[in-house]
Amino acid sequence: MFLSLLIVLVTLMVCVALHLFNISVIADNVSGRLKGTWTKTLSVVVIAILSQLLLAVIFTLAYEIGLYFELGDFKQPATSIDIFYFSLTTITTLGLGSIEPDGHLRVIAGVESATGFLLISCSASKVFKHM
Repeated sequence: MFLSLLIVLVTLMVCVALHLFNISVIADNVSGRLKGTWTKTLSVVVIAILSQLLLAVIFTLAYEIGLYFELGDFKQPATSIDIFYFSLTTITTLGLGSIEPDGHLRVIAGVESATGFLLISCSASKVFKHM
């Protein structure tokens, strides 16, 4: 249980810091160089989407690490692409449920969903400010 919490904490800190950096520092830098509200807003939206995809990749790595240390498994056979798909649907809080983790990997999924909800809200706020 300790190892799963450590993986979750490190993943959470990395993802939050990275996403906030992307939607503030990088988005502000890029949009500051552009003219027009439309192009500035579009740049912020693209950066936010790319950042969310990056976070899904980072959480995919967290699941892979959990699998390596036998902290749980997926109830269905899952390739790395399947795990990325699961991560993407979890971080966007869509949660289609076509595959699902068991054991301590469920902790990662719960934290990923909460993190995704919060960070999508941060991205939406940033886009609204640019609009």
